Amino acid sequence: MLLSEIAEKIIKKESNLSLENEVIVGNREEWYEESLIDPLIDYYSYDVLRLCGCGCPNDTLDVIRKYLHIRKDWKDNKCDYDEVQQRYKTELNIDDQDDIQWGLLQFMAYILDDRGFTEHGSSIGGCWLTEKGEMFLTVLDAWDQYNKEN
Repeated sequence: MLLSEIAEKIIKKESNLSLENEVIVGNREEWYEESLIDPLIDYYSYDVLRLCGCGCPNDTLDVIRKYLHIRKDWKDNKCDYDEVQQRYKTELNIDDQDDIQWGLLQFMAYILDDRGFTEHGSSIGGCWLTEKGEMFLTVLDAWDQYNKEN
């Protein structure tokens, strides 16, 4: 899904003046796609997650991006439960023997689930991405790629 499609989908569902002012319905040009990265990151960060922007928000967004990739790969059957646990260790630096670290990971999972980015059945540890989570991950990947190139 393109960033422009995500932005259009968001403004169809809800009123968001700052995002609405950035959207040119039907435009799919490359320059325009790139211009939507910051407004969409702001929308998800401030309006959906209700973060404030102080501290190191880029670190927070990167951890969320990595976590959502792990959960997406699990949903898409690209990794099993043991691989998910290993990726928490290698990609998120989570020591599963440390209750504090495990608790912080679980807290993030609860928040992302509460905001509708994931859905879980019997356990938060088995959650999968919703359409909203897939859209957010697309935005985060575009943001990450843009930051690496610039």
